[in-house]
Amino acid sequence: MRRHISGREATYMAIDSDKRRPVKIEPADGAISDPTIITGSAISQISTTRKAPPRVRKPQANNDRCVAPTPDLEAHRAELRQAFGNTLSDEFAEFMLGKLVSALRPSPFDSLDETTLNAAIAVVSSINPQTEFEALIAVQMAASGFAGLKFLRQSQHNMDEIYIGVYGGYAAKLFRLQLDMMQALDRHRRGNTQSVEVRHLHIHSGAQGVVGIVNAAGEKPEGGVEK
Repeated sequence: MRRHISGREATYMAIDSDKRRPVKIEPADGAISDPTIITGSAISQISTTRKAPPRVRKPQANNDRCVAPTPDLEAHRAELRQAFGNTLSDEFAEFMLGKLVSALRPSPFDSLDETTLNAAIAVVSSINPQTEFEALIAVQMAASGFAGLKFLRQSQHNMDEIYIGVYGGYAAKLFRLQLDMMQALDRHRRGNTQSVEVRHLHIHSGAQGVVGIVNAAGEKPEGGVEK
């Protein structure tokens, strides 16, 4: 029984998968616009809790060239700096954008459309990184998540056990890696501390209880005095 996928088969499958374009919502045939329906632009104007993520224009899908969507280049750079860790360095923001592009388009023969790139930027922006280190983890999370979805799709391209096992296995590993990075980012933001909430405390007759910070033998509390 064949236990591997040849390079030719993988290439053909990648080419076929690349032909599928992003899904766009189109109006139904003969549909008439209803003025009572709130459009997406109106929702963005009504909502004050979230800010729209930055976007980039990508004229061609088979190269890495990106341009600002508006003539105001400095304002667009400021949005990218905020999305990538609220950094003060334009070089860092552009570097992280380049790494995101290279992760989504790993081979020079691959293509990356504008919609997919802006979706990945929106994922990074939704994580709301506050430092360059958090931005690096956010880019890794977005890259591993999108790659996992790609492998998951390829695992079902040919409903064969070898395809499901190889590509499906890689997809599962990438999704687990993404979850591990999410937990690592959460621990980093908490400062490696853990909060425990006690809602009910029952002390029976003859028992003893302690409410407060309890340090193990040899540990020092925050004040520096060992108890």
